[in-house]
Amino acid sequence: MTAALDRIDALFEHNARTLPDKTHLIDFSGNHQTYLQTYQRAQLVALALHQSGVARGDRVLLLLGNSNELVELYVACSIAGVICVPVNLLSTTHELTRIIADCTPSALVIHHDLLDRVPADLPPGQLKLRIVVQGVVANWQSYAQLVEQLPCSMQPQSSDKSDAAVMIYSSGTTGKPKGILLSQYALMENARMTLAVMRYQQADIMLALLPLFSSFGFSYDFLQVGLAGATLVTVPKFDPLQVARLVPLHKVTCLAGVPTMYARLFDQANLGSTDISSLRLIDVGGGPVSDRLKQELIEVHGIDVVESYGLSEISPVASVQIPNVAHHAGSCGPALPGIEVKVVDEQGHQVATGEVGELLFRCDTMMVGYWNQPELTAQTLREGWLYSGDVGIVDERGEIHIRDRIKDIIVSSGNNVYPKEVENAILELPAVQSVAVIGVKDEIRGENIHAFVVLHGGKTATEVEVIEHCKVLIARYKVPRAVTFLTELPLTASGKIKRFELRELAKAARAS
Repeated sequence: MTAALDRIDALFEHNARTLPDKTHLIDFSGNHQTYLQTYQRAQLVALALHQSGVARGDRVLLLLGNSNELVELYVACSIAGVICVPVNLLSTTHELTRIIADCTPSALVIHHDLLDRVPADLPPGQLKLRIVVQGVVANWQSYAQLVEQLPCSMQPQSSDKSDAAVMIYSSGTTGKPKGILLSQYALMENARMTLAVMRYQQADIMLALLPLFSSFGFSYDFLQVGLAGATLVTVPKFDPLQVARLVPLHKVTCLAGVPTMYARLFDQANLGSTDISSLRLIDVGGGPVSDRLKQELIEVHGIDVVESYGLSEISPVASVQIPNVAHHAGSCGPALPGIEVKVVDEQGHQVATGEVGELLFRCDTMMVGYWNQPELTAQTLREGWLYSGDVGIVDERGEIHIRDRIKDIIVSSGNNVYPKEVENAILELPAVQSVAVIGVKDEIRGENIHAFVVLHGGKTATEVEVIEHCKVLIARYKVPRAVTFLTELPLTASGKIKRFELRELAKAARAS
C-alpha cells in the first residue's frame, strides 16, 4: 500500500478502484458488501452532509454500534472533510449532553434504538442535519433513504493530511469531557506502521470484537483491514456465544480484542466444540491475557497470540509483539518502528534499562491535542514527548512491560502494588476466568487489596483458596485481604474494567 494514501477517503477511493469486487464487509445477517459499494454509499452520505451545510472542520457526532453504516460514516466524514466524533454506546443522556456541549456538532447520526439518549434541549440552530439509522422518525433523515439514491460523484473536499479526522472521547473520565483529536496522517501512518508488524493480508477475515467507536477498534478493524484490503465481519456488540458461531461460519482468521473478551470467548462453557481452526492470529490489547489461556491457544488450537499496547493519544498503537517470534513473558512487544520510548522517574529523569517509571513516547502520530483544553494538552505533550500516565519498564531487548496506570497503583504499607501483577497471580488458578483488583482505603495500611473474581462455568473456589494461592506466588504485601466473587465484571463498552464501580461494591461490602 503506497504511503501516498495519507487520508482515510484516499485509501477507500483507492480500494474502490483497485478492489471493486472484493468483499469488504459482512454484516450480522451475512450480507456481503464490496469495497466499491462501501465507497459509493459513503459518497452519498458525504453529499448529504455537504448539501445540509455541514462544512469542512465541523463535527459530526455518531452514536451507533458496530455496523456497515458506522464504517461508511467514517469514510463519508473523511470525504466531506469533517471531524467524526464516535461516542461510547453506554453514554447516558447526561453524558451525551456534556459531550454535545463540548464538541458542538453540526450533525448527529444516531441508531434508532438509542434515540431516547439524545437530549431534548439541543442548542437551537446548531444542528444542520439529523440522521437516524435503521428506522424512520419525524424530523430525522433516514440513513437507508440517503444511500438508496443513484451513485453520485461527490468528490473529497480539498482537505490536508494534517487536518483533524476523528475525535475520541476517553472512557471513564470524570469532570469535563476529554476529546482526543487525531489527524488524518497520524491515524493512517500509525495503522500502516502496525500493519507492517501484524502483516494482515487480503485473504484475511477479521471479526470486530472491539467497538469501532474506540481508537483500538478504529485502527485494527477499520483502518488496518482497509490497508490490507481484507474483509471485516461486523457484529453490533460483543457476545461470546454469537462470536463462537460466526468464527467458523465466516472462516474468521484474525481477531483483535481485550483480555476480558478472550477469557469469555474461550471459556469452554461458551466455546464448546466450536471449530475455530480458521483462526491464525489474535492480538490482545488493554492488558495481558493469562499465561494459561495463551498457552492453550498456542498449543491446543495452533493460534499465534501477540500482545500490544497503545493509547488514543498516539493514534493509538505504541507497541506490539512480532507474530511468530518469542518474547519475554509479560511484555507487549517493542515500540513500533518510528516510535521512540523512554522511562522517567517522578522528577522526569530517565531511568536505567529495566527500572520502573512513567512511559514517554515521541513520534509523528501523536494527537493534535485535547479539544478546547490547551492546558491539559501542554501538560501531556512536553518538549516533543507524550507523557502516557502509564507505569512500566523497557527491558534489555527494547520490549515494553506495562505495570499499571499511575492512578491505579495501590499503596499498601508504603509499598507500591501494581494491580496487574496481583491479577496475573490469581489468573493462574484454573477455576478463575477473569479478575480485577483495586485498593480500598485503610487507616493503618493506607490501602488494602480487594480482588473481584469471576469463575469459569461449573468451577468453584473460595476466598481462602485465592488468598493462599497468592501467598505462594507474590510477596505478602501484595496478597488480597478480601475476595469477592461476581458472575461478571462491570465493563465499559470497549471491554475495560470499571474499577470505580468495583470501588463502590467494596465500599458497600465494608458498610454491611
